[in-house]
Amino acid sequence: MSDEDNLRPLFVPPLALVLAQAEKLKCEPLTEPEVMLIRDGCIAMMVPADHLPEMAKTRGFIDVVPENCWADWHRLRVQITGNGFLPRIVLCLVGDDKYADRCATILENEQLEYKVCGPDDRMTLAFQASSSPLWPSLEDDDYLEISSHDTVVYLLSDNFSSQDAQGMCLRFMTLGRQLLDAGGIAIKCESSGIAHSKSRWQEVSDQARKFQGAAPHDFWMAAFMAFVQFPIQSETDLYSCGMHLLGKPDMIVSNELIAATTGELAHFMELFEVFALYLLAECPPGNFASGHNFSISTVAPKFRVVWEPCSGMDEDDFFYNPYGRWRFVEPVYK
Repeated sequence: MSDEDNLRPLFVPPLALVLAQAEKLKCEPLTEPEVMLIRDGCIAMMVPADHLPEMAKTRGFIDVVPENCWADWHRLRVQITGNGFLPRIVLCLVGDDKYADRCATILENEQLEYKVCGPDDRMTLAFQASSSPLWPSLEDDDYLEISSHDTVVYLLSDNFSSQDAQGMCLRFMTLGRQLLDAGGIAIKCESSGIAHSKSRWQEVSDQARKFQGAAPHDFWMAAFMAFVQFPIQSETDLYSCGMHLLGKPDMIVSNELIAATTGELAHFMELFEVFALYLLAECPPGNFASGHNFSISTVAPKFRVVWEPCSGMDEDDFFYNPYGRWRFVEPVYK
């Protein structure tokens, strides 16, 4: 590779800050043409690629990638402008009449927002509706215990940015395990709608702690299982919910495209999982651009993927993903 091939644009000031100032002056979100026009008018120096990580450390964030400007702007938009809502992890645990007392010291030491409530008649149905369709772990005995609970504990994280997602996920996986070890019956993530048995959460939290910093794929697989609910199917689409808690866009595909291609739901479930782990463990922020193609293997169908904003819910909804969605839009045959 020549020296020129190794050069990358460094925006001064950062492109993200220029876009944030433009949104402030406009008093409403920028459109895609506006973002592209601002990018094209910004000043950038060409620097060796290995200089960029140090600049990101100095600035406190990885700047918007110009080749993927519209999609990647939404990785930083809420964090930098303050317009909108960053994700929060909300965990729900149930226990017996002494559960709150056993949790008190753990919760006070964490200095996080939490709420302790009495029994809730809706809790069994809520856990049943939130059971993972792909990796179910709650069994009849678990639901029987849930139905006889006396205490409900809700635990809420602070709002956090995409760059802080890994640390926040690990913290809440570990904390969830501590609260289950204190006598919790089961656990549910209210900000993605997925529920787990005690043994499943213990398993994934142990995996996350074991591989954090050592094996990114194994760490993120554990976090993905803990926090992401999929597949969710509406009248029009198959989609995921919970990738915002991991700092990434969710995934979506139309039922029409499924029927027109493989016709197999299982294939798209695998596609979602492989694509998510690629984004989390292998792909640097902003490097997968809208319009790129993706396939789970060299012999599997290939699809063009485009970025779109999250829709169908309010921005202050715990399920809302400020980083948007990756939509699989059409097969690629070349």
